[in-house]
Amino acid sequence: MKRLNPEICIKIRNARKAAKLSQGDVAAEVGCKQPALSMFEQGDGTKLSDETVAKLARKFGISLESKEDSEPAAEPREILFVAPASGYCPNPHCPTNHVYRVDGRDFSKPDRAAADPVGGRFCAMCGESLVRKCPSCGAPVHEGGFCSICGDPYVARPS
Repeated sequence: MKRLNPEICIKIRNARKAAKLSQGDVAAEVGCKQPALSMFEQGDGTKLSDETVAKLARKFGISLESKEDSEPAAEPREILFVAPASGYCPNPHCPTNHVYRVDGRDFSKPDRAAADPVGGRFCAMCGESLVRKCPSCGAPVHEGGFCSICGDPYVARPS
């Protein structure tokens, strides 16, 4: 599949859940690894072979053609899907923000994987709305506690 629409990945996930089947059972049936199926179901269509995707689609009765596929594209696209950057929790008291001390000052390093394990909108630990951009300058966040553009901390520690 040259242009697998991420919506198809989501449809397959929803069909599997509706059938009350585990990822492990389905992965074993179609011949792939459970972690690859998990990433595929989150919208990363590159994690499974075309043959495996076709098996999944047949199993759950899902068409692999979308409206986009039936219309000619203006230009061929190389990037099929870009997962949204995971967010961090801005709550300084959330357990996903790890406190560390430097020269007598407290700082927080957000654990984005713990706060946002599935690319959601809310923190998995405390329910706070996740932030995906620096609150000071709007630059995309990265792994770390401070913005690489403006130098401000992502999570403000209470005084």
